[in-house]
Amino acid sequence: MQLERTLICRSSHPHLQHKLCGSHPLIRHGFTPAARSLSKRRDAAVAAQASDEDFIEETVDVTRQTPAHKTPPEQGVASSFTRRDLIRGVVGGTFATGAPALLPGGPGTPSAEAIPITSRLPPIGQAAPGTYNIGVAAVRDPSLYRGMATDQAVRSELRMHGLMPHRHVPLQVEIDRAKGALESCDSPLEKYKALAMLREHNQDAFFGLLAQNLNKLLPVIYTPTVGDACKHWSALMQRPQGLYVSIKDKGNVRALVRNWPADDVRIAVLTDGERILGLGDLGINGMGIPVAAAGVPPHQVLPIQLDVGCNTSQVRDDPLYMGLQQERVSGTEYDDIVDELIEALRERYGARLVLHWEDFSVRNSFRLLDKYVAQGVCTFNDDIQSTAAAVVGAVYGALRLAGVPPLKQQVFLFFGAGQANIGAARLLVSALADEGLTEAQAKQQIWLYDSKGLVYEGRPTGRLTPQKLEFARSASEADRAPSGSSLLEAVQRLRPSALIGAAAKQGAFSADTVKALTQGVQDQWGRGSRPLVLALSNPSEVAECTAQQAHDWSGGRAVYASGTAFPPFHTQHGRKVWGWAA
Repeated sequence: MQLERTLICRSSHPHLQHKLCGSHPLIRHGFTPAARSLSKRRDAAVAAQASDEDFIEETVDVTRQTPAHKTPPEQGVASSFTRRDLIRGVVGGTFATGAPALLPGGPGTPSAEAIPITSRLPPIGQAAPGTYNIGVAAVRDPSLYRGMATDQAVRSELRMHGLMPHRHVPLQVEIDRAKGALESCDSPLEKYKALAMLREHNQDAFFGLLAQNLNKLLPVIYTPTVGDACKHWSALMQRPQGLYVSIKDKGNVRALVRNWPADDVRIAVLTDGERILGLGDLGINGMGIPVAAAGVPPHQVLPIQLDVGCNTSQVRDDPLYMGLQQERVSGTEYDDIVDELIEALRERYGARLVLHWEDFSVRNSFRLLDKYVAQGVCTFNDDIQSTAAAVVGAVYGALRLAGVPPLKQQVFLFFGAGQANIGAARLLVSALADEGLTEAQAKQQIWLYDSKGLVYEGRPTGRLTPQKLEFARSASEADRAPSGSSLLEAVQRLRPSALIGAAAKQGAFSADTVKALTQGVQDQWGRGSRPLVLALSNPSEVAECTAQQAHDWSGGRAVYASGTAFPPFHTQHGRKVWGWAA
């Protein structure tokens, strides 16, 4: 019998197949598990009662039966446990005394030969000996426990009676209970912690609450609150929510990957925490980003934090910091641990696994993406490619508004020349090519401005990376805005129609800059013309300007999008304007 058909599956218990909130997209994406037959479900939950004895004594072969893309059986773990040992080990959290841990190469690892172990599981209604109690384990499992909405049949089957109040209520009552607790929180961070606790307590109520209040809660579970959560991650007192791989685990990463309980992982979201949002190097505290992945069933996502050190001393030297208190490793040592991790992931989950790179530094993001794409790995970088898709999507959306110049006539000035803006510039070249422009012509409509000023060939200050050189203008073209020119001067001289910021410099789009942008657009296309202002940096405290600022400084003409949602505001005429994120 295969292991996954013997254990209680945290995401596949039969009684979790409930309709939470009708046809909401979150539910349609699969937050409720697939159906199974009743016989298989009971077999997966608890050992069947013996018909002629008052105890069960059964040996179950749990030698891993692996597909071709996974670890060959001879390299895996072959052992035999009773159903009680399996339930005790996986649901209860520990293996029985003397039972070998399922850690290849670790202490107590059994040989390749099956080791028979027999034990007795008392029938339902009879107390289990020692410290083992399946009911307590079930009550503490957020995928099984639904609060007072837990079905009576489940309570009986998993011995939960007496460990919770007897009354049964609809799931909506539990959702309302959670919503009431959330409304009593005093700050967004407190709400974030309350939601994190709910997810670890009652997953059905958590996802139901999100589904019913998505627009209201997205700013809590993600930007802008997630930035604050990352800064305080080591003090949040949460259960680990993903896989942690440190440089100290080199040579043993395969065993760590095998420890992850889910077998149907489709996306692995990786970060090393070096460039978290616009907050810089937060080290292991960056785990708050990959755990926020959405749009796919949660059990199919594997958040991974790669801990190779931290170069922010304020973070690293904090006594509560949970990561390695050392400076970051780099070079071959860094590449080796990444290679080992990718190899282990693909070995277990196969070539179909999508590797999602998140918040890596510029020095690693482009080269890692290029390296693994060249190897045929199914992968993408969120900061380079997903941000680009959001930017170009915002531009296409703006083009539908009256007064916005056509795409072929747009001139884009990027403030910041990191991975986000480089990725967006690349995709805009493709979009302009679709309009009939050549690549060279498309690049003539794109300017980069970094910390040293305009990016151009032969610039005496500031090294140009290969990615910046893709869009570097000639020295003669750069004379239009000489070296050392401010952003305001660049806007006045280059006369762009779109200003796109991703440099995490709060207030970089000043009132004078937005006014100059608006004036330049109206001078070229008429008084009714509208500029594009995209302030992409997040969290909100590092945004280049707010939605209200862009509106007020442009006289209400700017088409605005941002990397984080801003609160709505009222114009001087009383009209309510929403500060939507791109």
